[in-house]
Amino acid sequence: MKIDSKTYRCQFVVRLIASVAVTGTLFLFASAQRTTDAHHAVDGAKATAPVPPPVIEVVGAQWTVIRFQPQYPHDRHTQNQLPGNGVPIDAAVPVPYRIPLPDFVADKQPDQVLLVADIDGDVNLKVEGTLASADTCPAEPCNKLRLSPTARKELRVLKAEFKPAQSQDSRIPISEVALQFSSLDKAFLYGATGTLHADPILLIHTAQPLSHPIGWRMEEQSGIPMPKVTPLFDQFLRDTSICLAPDGDYYMTGTTGGPEVMVVTSDLSVWRSPDLQHWFPVRELPRASTVVWNIDRDGTWQKPITLRDGEPFRPLWAPEIHYINGTFWIPFSVPRKGITILKSTTGKAEGPYEIAIHPDKPLSNGIDASLFQDDDGTVYALYGGGWIAKMRPDMSNLAEPFRHLVSATSGREVGFEGVSMFKFKGRYYLSAADFVLGDYHTYTSSSSSIYGPYTERYLSVPHAGHNNFFLDNQGKIWTTFFGNDLHAPIHAQPAAFPMYQDSKGRWRPDPSFKWPTEKPKAAIQAVGAIGPSSGSSQQVGVMPINR
Repeated sequence: MKIDSKTYRCQFVVRLIASVAVTGTLFLFASAQRTTDAHHAVDGAKATAPVPPPVIEVVGAQWTVIRFQPQYPHDRHTQNQLPGNGVPIDAAVPVPYRIPLPDFVADKQPDQVLLVADIDGDVNLKVEGTLASADTCPAEPCNKLRLSPTARKELRVLKAEFKPAQSQDSRIPISEVALQFSSLDKAFLYGATGTLHADPILLIHTAQPLSHPIGWRMEEQSGIPMPKVTPLFDQFLRDTSICLAPDGDYYMTGTTGGPEVMVVTSDLSVWRSPDLQHWFPVRELPRASTVVWNIDRDGTWQKPITLRDGEPFRPLWAPEIHYINGTFWIPFSVPRKGITILKSTTGKAEGPYEIAIHPDKPLSNGIDASLFQDDDGTVYALYGGGWIAKMRPDMSNLAEPFRHLVSATSGREVGFEGVSMFKFKGRYYLSAADFVLGDYHTYTSSSSSIYGPYTERYLSVPHAGHNNFFLDNQGKIWTTFFGNDLHAPIHAQPAAFPMYQDSKGRWRPDPSFKWPTEKPKAAIQAVGAIGPSSGSSQQVGVMPINR
């Protein structure tokens, strides 16, 4: 549940880490005088008619340009846009960045990074643990950076050679390079709103020639092609969750409540579809709504409303729907209170539902609860960015304490929230959501064992945020989509599309997928009461269900 930055979707995320050096070198390769006479345009272009440079561009047989917007770090996400005065850098608060790299770059073994940036002050930078040094920008590829003469003259250059660590699965490259800037004295990192009007530029050199031709460009930083993403229907819905049940229908839930979703909400809703295209409430009686459970009506420990920043706070977040052991289960969280799991007492998606474990207290602290059933029938509870625990065979409680799943290579978790798990052809896939440069992506890692070791994460579904993967009735893996950043194609509406595995085993959106353009011409009708509910006589007629 987050936001912001340039179109960044990607796979190999260059992890650049800049750190403080007490005896830092001033990484300057030009005049110390600052000017506001620069612009985004190609050399010689008029400032009044700038030519926006591409986010990604191949500028040599082994060189790729990646531009990014510097932002204020916010906890572990950077989701705040850069104001005009720049991002401050000092020893006490180092500035971390994770820069996404496209697959076609990651696959060719990046070995050198040049950072070309508008930096004011004495700054140190580490790239994957390697200290960068001051350098000059070589004519090639720097002649192709689309910078004004002033910017080219005054921007600083930092260079680092590095060898990325190997993933547990040698097929999948390490998916991030971390940058972390720091300075003993006051320093600033500027972007397009700063003095030279140029966003930081990474020039990535690869050990092997690139598969993309010189001149290839893309505005989406991941370089991952996407299908057209359109809402499944007109409904405010975050954290969309879909499952296929034995009856052949698909069932959907997610975070509802519109603008109150960050304040106080109560309802948990479920929809049903025979084909993933046409959705309708699971409760079809006249005047029945989608709501199958409500905190104020059915809750226990979830009911009290607390204060957050002086305002009432008690939202119902990220319910998921699963069909396990003959009935439907809905795990969800109440932030600042914990997670719980509901069980349908009838085996039907419309319920009624009861709290399956600890009616008087949460199953655990944290947010974003999920469930996974292994091939042998064992069920696991998950939450957060990768916490997991085996459940008892009857799912009446946990059979063990929660443990944390992380990458065996870097020790990093797959994401910080929105965890989910699925199994495909004997391999476990763990996914979660994370912010990188303000964009809210779905990351995935995998293992041959449920407890790991897991591979280093990679960006699997750009801008999908807190998603979940599910099987369709043809045995194909799909993903849900939760747009929650400035560059997502849709925002807070339900969406889904199929996935495929590339040659390295990475899950990718199927860019060829298209929904049928025509829908049924007639809506299914249901008999119901139409008219006022004030006690006066009502008229019996038909009500459209829009199935």
